[in-house]
Amino acid sequence: MARDVSASDPVQAESLRSDMERKKSIFDTMKLAYFHRSPFDGEVPDEPSLKRAAEEFIAANYSYQKFLYGRVRVKLSTANLLR
Repeated sequence: MARDVSASDPVQAESLRSDMERKKSIFDTMKLAYFHRSPFDGEVPDEPSLKRAAEEFIAANYSYQKFLYGRVRVKLSTANLLR
């Protein structure tokens, strides 16, 4: 059962969600640039930088889930995100 976010801190929930969505969009754009060998932020992304972006998204997602549910309910893996 989900915690009542409105009772705790909706501003923090929105902040965590927007941070997670921002990191997801950065990862998606970087992944597309990696596969097309096009520049992202001034350079063509390599595998370690793409993996680092995926790990940053996963960390943001986990902190958002912990805030909402008190624990991580959906596990993500870097390998699955890079497919």
